[in-house]
Amino acid sequence: MANGRLSSFLLATTLVVVAARDSDAITLRWTAPGDDGMIGTATEYDLRVSRDPITSTNFGLATRLFAGQIAPAPGGTVQSWSFTGLTSGVDYYFAIRTADDRGNWSPISNVARYSAPLAADSPPLRFNFSSPFPNPARGATRFSVSLPQPGPLEVEVYDPAGRRVRALAEGTHAAGTSELVWDLRDDQGRPLRAGTYLVRAQTREHDTLRRVTVIR
Repeated sequence: MANGRLSSFLLATTLVVVAARDSDAITLRWTAPGDDGMIGTATEYDLRVSRDPITSTNFGLATRLFAGQIAPAPGGTVQSWSFTGLTSGVDYYFAIRTADDRGNWSPISNVARYSAPLAADSPPLRFNFSSPFPNPARGATRFSVSLPQPGPLEVEVYDPAGRRVRALAEGTHAAGTSELVWDLRDDQGRPLRAGTYLVRAQTREHDTLRRVTVIR
């Protein structure tokens, strides 16, 4: 970039979401900037996703996608990335920024939002306790739980020493899919230390464990 100064022309433009019908995948598309205006080729992308609205302040807390896997194309080229594993009924937010050959980063792009459509009203056919998202997690992480029929559900968090530190769900729950949010705190509201925690979901018929890495 000329004189090594950050230019607004380094900004990747028009980040949009293209949804495939009857699929849990979407495609993100954007126009590549150049290294100096629309001339040349930028050096690196930083594309991130969050279930909370992304701003320039919290961009660094969002989950990074495809680190180093897609190189910027020459300025003006339309590029894309497929994102899979969407949870029904959840909002996803995406934003991207670009670096030049001197390590200067652009501001973030426009924020693209996608609302994963709700599944049919009928209960899911089988029990499912999703993997946490994001993981590793810094501020919070989320799970989805699907129950084929109403019944008791317990979701509890255990610290690296095996001590129960948080209850995320208990009692009788309706059939269907619901989302659980863990703010990485214990039952007393105290932030938990960095480390790997076990999250256990139990019903009458199922006992499933997920691991969450907490970073600070």
